[in-house]
Amino acid sequence: MGCLGNSKTSEDQGVDEKERREANKKIEKQLQKERLAYKATHRLLLLGAGESGKSTIVKQMRILHVNGFNPEEKKQKILDIRKNVKDAIVTIVSAMSTIIPPVPLANPENQFRSDYIKSIAPITDFEYSQEFFDHVKKLWDDEGVKACFERSNEYQLIDCAQ
Repeated sequence: MGCLGNSKTSEDQGVDEKERREANKKIEKQLQKERLAYKATHRLLLLGAGESGKSTIVKQMRILHVNGFNPEEKKQKILDIRKNVKDAIVTIVSAMSTIIPPVPLANPENQFRSDYIKSIAPITDFEYSQEFFDHVKKLWDDEGVKACFERSNEYQLIDCAQ
């Protein structure tokens, strides 16, 4: 029996000490593995102006060297692409009348499509129907819209518009 109220024998204390050393060894091994993994990691600092492609490079590296996108990310990307299509066609159709000189539609029958696109522009929670995509396709085939797209340096258009 130990002094000062210690109820453990020296044999019990030896077993506890042995268990602590084994636990310490396991922790040290894990720390060593993590140190090696940290040293093997390549780090890259990407600097650049806004919209210069920094996040695109990171995403591309992840797609190529990790397992690509998971199903949830794929669903989110579909929504992002649809929003980009809407933003781009709204911007182009709106710019047709604001740039100088204005660009008219090559096919006047597409005017109702242009009006439809302008009418859905302020809607944030928009349901992307087949009708929407049909109008976008017909407008994109219009030579006036293509001419306005070619003049996109005269107005602000997202990079992924084509």
